Amino acid sequence: MSETGTYVYAVARNLDGELLSGLEGFGDNPVRVIGHRELSAVVCTVDLDEFGEAALRRNLEVLSWVEKTARRHDEIVRRVAAMTTALAPFRLVTIYRSDDAARDRIEELYDDLVGALDRVEGRTEWSVKAFCRPQPARSVPAEPINSGVAYLERRRAEIRSRQQDAVEQELLADQLFWDLVPIAAATRRLAAQDQRLSGRRDAMALNAAFLVDDDRSTEFLELVDVVRTRYPSLDLDVNGPWPPYSFAVLDKS
Repeated sequence: MSETGTYVYAVARNLDGELLSGLEGFGDNPVRVIGHRELSAVVCTVDLDEFGEAALRRNLEVLSWVEKTARRHDEIVRRVAAMTTALAPFRLVTIYRSDDAARDRIEELYDDLVGALDRVEGRTEWSVKAFCRPQPARSVPAEPINSGVAYLERRRAEIRSRQQDAVEQELLADQLFWDLVPIAAATRRLAAQDQRLSGRRDAMALNAAFLVDDDRSTEFLELVDVVRTRYPSLDLDVNGPWPPYSFAVLDKS
């Protein structure tokens, strides 16, 4: 029989474990709850032939495995987030040797977990990305190119023009971000995504997460619609509500 471990998806507060009935995790193993004090760790049993330390070193190099695992992890976290008022997601592939080891770790993280759950109680995360719409090229005075020097000067002027456009778009993205801040309980500026991840050819000027009270979600989206009209050169991509990944994940988990 293969050795098994305990995979932890998240820790929640005010979670009724019976609501998880029928929810399957990895390897078709049931998702279940480990209780500790007033907290509930959402876990499932996993086969260490796939999720053990040596196996993970191999599997994390396989993009298809990572994508499949991340998608299932996120599905479980989302399902559980809808069942409770406060959820702290754990990092992908957080695994302990046993339920007791997972419970011991939760005790070690107890104060940090309580703080994270307090921070996200009754709130969800919204993602706002701003992409630079293609702009008409700035006109550069067309002068006769009679030499290599003249050609280089013309090229330098074109490059300076593009750089100036990029700076202006970044400044607009900063203003857009601060326009949305008043509605949020907390915010995070994230690194711009590579075009291969965003799926967009346009440059990303803003990648931000907003933690919003659930009863202010409509107000937040209305403000986003207002802000769109202020920055026509930016294309906004708004997604949510999400579990509070950016505001409750513990670096030490």
